[in-house]
Amino acid sequence: MQFTGKLTEADLRDIGKMTRTKMYWVRLVAGNWYGTALLLIVVWGTIAGLLGQINPNWRAIGMIWAVLVALFLWATYRTKRAWARQLTQLNATLPDQVIFTNDGVKLDGPNGATGFLPWRNFKGWREGQRVVLIDQCEGNRAVMLPLAQLSEIERLPIRQFLHSHIPPVATS
Repeated sequence: MQFTGKLTEADLRDIGKMTRTKMYWVRLVAGNWYGTALLLIVVWGTIAGLLGQINPNWRAIGMIWAVLVALFLWATYRTKRAWARQLTQLNATLPDQVIFTNDGVKLDGPNGATGFLPWRNFKGWREGQRVVLIDQCEGNRAVMLPLAQLSEIERLPIRQFLHSHIPPVATS
């Protein structure tokens, strides 16, 4: 079985969903507690003002909301640009082709580079909506297979082949 080794932006997002811990969003919000607190205060002030509980300076509230929206748009733009740069760098290091053999995984990289990983080097595999990750035993490394172009029926033999060589990772 032969697959392309290059990822798309949607594939990278799917990998992010698969590898993110359960506490990711809690840690993100807790790590930015000052921004979260500021946002909650502005939301509270706006709602309280709209309900007539307080009489805020609406011009100041409007300027604060404009700054918050501008910061959000700037952060979104920077994040998308960073993701695009990360994807370009990642694709430069990924193999052009990933080939499954009965002995292991053969990687055909750019400029004629090749590699081989026997099945005993893998501890399991997990499937997302667009990508299959085959986790290696050492470290936090994985072989990534973009399978978005394949139908559910076309993915079945891949699952069976992987299952016959390594166990799937239990997801919760």
